[in-house]
Amino acid sequence: MIRTSFLTRPAYALALGLATVAGAGLIANPAMAEEKKDKKKKDEKQAKLAPSKAFTPVYIATRDTIDKAGKRPDVVAAKANVTTMESAYRAAQGRSAREAAKAAYDKSVADLGNLLAAEKAVVADAFTKVQIEDDRLFAGQFALDLGNIALDKGLQRQGLDAMLASGKLPAANVPKYYYFVGGLAYDLKDYAGAATALQSAIANGYTDASAKTLLAEAQYNGGQRAEGLATLKALVQETKAAGQPVPAEWLDRGVQMSYSAKLAAESMEWATLRLDSYPGEFNWISAAQIVREKANYGSNDAIDVSRLLDRAGALKSNTQSAQREYIEYLQSAVGKAGVLFPGEVVKVVNQGLAVKALDATDPFVRDALAEAQRRVAPDKATLPGLEKDARAANATARTAMIAADTFLSYDMNEKAADLYAIALAKPGVDAAAANLRLGIALLAQGKSAEAQAAFAKVDGPRAPLAKLWAVLASGKVVNGA
Repeated sequence: MIRTSFLTRPAYALALGLATVAGAGLIANPAMAEEKKDKKKKDEKQAKLAPSKAFTPVYIATRDTIDKAGKRPDVVAAKANVTTMESAYRAAQGRSAREAAKAAYDKSVADLGNLLAAEKAVVADAFTKVQIEDDRLFAGQFALDLGNIALDKGLQRQGLDAMLASGKLPAANVPKYYYFVGGLAYDLKDYAGAATALQSAIANGYTDASAKTLLAEAQYNGGQRAEGLATLKALVQETKAAGQPVPAEWLDRGVQMSYSAKLAAESMEWATLRLDSYPGEFNWISAAQIVREKANYGSNDAIDVSRLLDRAGALKSNTQSAQREYIEYLQSAVGKAGVLFPGEVVKVVNQGLAVKALDATDPFVRDALAEAQRRVAPDKATLPGLEKDARAANATARTAMIAADTFLSYDMNEKAADLYAIALAKPGVDAAAANLRLGIALLAQGKSAEAQAAFAKVDGPRAPLAKLWAVLASGKVVNGA
């Protein structure tokens, strides 16, 4: 879905692969039209087109002008120079080099166009002589042919528009021509026109997925951001429903579009969609970071984001992203008032040091580890009392949650799950938090179905995070995790 400033896929295909209508046998030679007038056609559906009597000399002269233009040595040389400049642009490295190469390319195209100024005037005049729709088709063909020679997207588009407007194209060609118009309009930054043409292509039966991806881009760049994302999402869903793999670039683009547009809900949704299909380390960390940012989690919720990445196997490297996530994890486990979960701090630091994602000389890392190690034993000593209080008949939801959270931090998942269940039965419980962590504890025990059921009950700001945990529960971990 990345587009260049040169020929788009539609325009490139048009310039190189689109046979002329005359070459396809749709336009009769005007000189032969009279001879064949009284012959019975073998197939009425393939009836030849013919210019009006008044347009016939225009047709002959314009056709001759265009044919000669394409063979002129100066035009051939100028086109070769355009190709050279385009190759130079594609090979250029660095911003300044690319800008210079782009300027050189633009100049080469302009020079080519200037050589064909007289021919463009001839084609423009042909449009003024149109009498009937057959004439309009011919005039459009002239514009298209000269546009291909001149690499003039505006002229190519004018030609295709005229051919479509004539109503004389075979029905089978209409979807393709609308698609080409859409690509050219997009390159010309007429996003509204591109969207209209692409919608017509799709409505007329153009089935290649590129029409919908380009439509999504046109809508998005034309200011219809929600519509563009909806178009792309529908394509993803159609592809999945057909049992086909969704191209990674579609999902990457959905994430980029939604994030750039500052659409919080859509950003989290697209990050999750991408993760579900491509659960690599980068996508896990990216999805987690987007959810953490867009949902605006505090440390009490952010720790569940870090736990997710750990369980998914996304914290087994020392990439820059992984290093940042270890610090995030450590900050959440330490909390704001001393070491909140000392056992978890020790585990995280040791794991981070082992993969060289944390630096033992970092004051924050060093001090957090020292304090956590000092507090682990006394903290563990409180576990029996916490459990007893949580199981008491008069225990509050808060008491049960504190106990469950502490057991979870020590990976004592069976007891944590029991205590979250107790908390959920109490009045005033934060059901979203309890269900999320119940799911985490159940998943750690290998109870994927039960975990999925718990995650499905999570609503509110934690729902996007629960959906990421649900992806993990479906078995989508980093390769080798």
